[in-house]
Amino acid sequence: MSTLSSVRSFGRAETPSFSFGRAVAWLAGAATVGIEAVMTRSELARSRRQLALLDDRLLRDIGLDRATARFEIEKGFWS
Repeated sequence: MSTLSSVRSFGRAETPSFSFGRAVAWLAGAATVGIEAVMTRSELARSRRQLALLDDRLLRDIGLDRATARFEIEKGFWS
């Protein structure tokens, strides 16, 4: 067998186009991304609820006015 023919046969790996392991890895990755997105949005919602509890003096301390704070507080969960 020549070197060229052995390289050609090596390049044609006989693997199926569908791999159960790849499918499971893809699903696990998608689930991880989804969970991280929900956790991030939950943290933002919690921060907005805490922002709503601050008085004007504390808002000035962090550089916000009441209108800006209200705008942030009224954002939805997925915003």
